[in-house]
Amino acid sequence: MQIVQRMVAGALTLALAGAALAQESLPPLRTFGGVSYVTGGIGLDESAAIKAAEKDFALSLLFAQTKRGEYLSDVKVSIKDSAGKTVLEAVSEGPMLLAKLAAGVYKINADHEGTVLVKTVRVEPKGVTREAFIWQPSAKAGIE
Repeated sequence: MQIVQRMVAGALTLALAGAALAQESLPPLRTFGGVSYVTGGIGLDESAAIKAAEKDFALSLLFAQTKRGEYLSDVKVSIKDSAGKTVLEAVSEGPMLLAKLAAGVYKINADHEGTVLVKTVRVEPKGVTREAFIWQPSAKAGIE
């Protein structure tokens, strides 16, 4: 019986340490207007921390390029509500961006090196809306 109690205690200790480590690795929460957001996801610890925090946000964005399956950073993101008001402007510091948005329809512009992808998303009152922005390699990008 004591062995089982020690195993449970050990598992709880590891779980709490893992949660603390994930929280420690989470990039800082930022705000634009009234919208809180996190951006990053470089490295295993940081990407795991962002994935763990995703449940606390209404919108989850991922940025990548099909060429070699690369994740992208330095993506300029602009999110407008259905009235055309900009509710978030940010530059991603990694391939992930999480935002706390109210339920509604939003237009997202994501600009990577001058190529802009535009998507319209519906954020529901509950759950996480996930969207991926995937850039195709340009014709000029080749092996020289």
